[in-house]
Amino acid sequence: MKNTYYITQREVYAYFASPIAYVIMAVFLVFSGIFFYSYAIDVQEANQIMRSWFSLVGFFMLFFGSIITTRLIAEEQRTGTLELLFTSPVRNWEVVLGKWLASMALFGVALLFTFYYLLILIILGGKVDLGPLVSGYLGLLLEAGVFSSIGLFASALAFNQVIAAVLSLVFSLILYILGPLVVRSGTTDWIGNTLNFITLQTHMQGFAQGVLDLRDIIFFLSLITLFLYGTGQSISTRRAA
Repeated sequence: MKNTYYITQREVYAYFASPIAYVIMAVFLVFSGIFFYSYAIDVQEANQIMRSWFSLVGFFMLFFGSIITTRLIAEEQRTGTLELLFTSPVRNWEVVLGKWLASMALFGVALLFTFYYLLILIILGGKVDLGPLVSGYLGLLLEAGVFSSIGLFASALAFNQVIAAVLSLVFSLILYILGPLVVRSGTTDWIGNTLNFITLQTHMQGFAQGVLDLRDIIFFLSLITLFLYGTGQSISTRRAA
């Protein structure tokens, strides 16, 4: 785990040593803030405002994740530092986990700044229940974990950041909107139900409403594990080449 810690520390430093992390977080906070404000002016009940915000803020996180993770391996491939990493005494899973934790740290900081929405509601006299609040943020972190693992997987597959970003965006959009689109089109057979089940929005609804369902948690953790495993396999292939 020591190697994982050093890799995470290295990547976190790389994020905050450049203006990229600050710009991306600022854009995310602006758009999520606009979304929060649009609900706040239409809905008077504080818990309903947060439920609505939790349900759809993942759409902005999708783009956020595609941008911050695609450099993690593709950029090292471009600069040649990936070869140095491969020749060092670190295991593939340590590389993957360290880079994923670094992206999650950036997500965590961005979400931490959204707490001022709660302060606004409290100042305005709104009463926010702790249960739905905790479950909502837990759902967002799990969703962020999926987007980060997808971006890391795309970064391992591609040879440059642009292609990696496009792949990550496509994979993430499919998992985010495909199910609801199929259901709204009137498809109610097993294919439509299956696609709706594997859609992130379907499993985020419970968290937004304050319901902690073990099946939803397992779903998110399974996706994270799947894409991180795929990333590790891709790295193994490159390392053996």
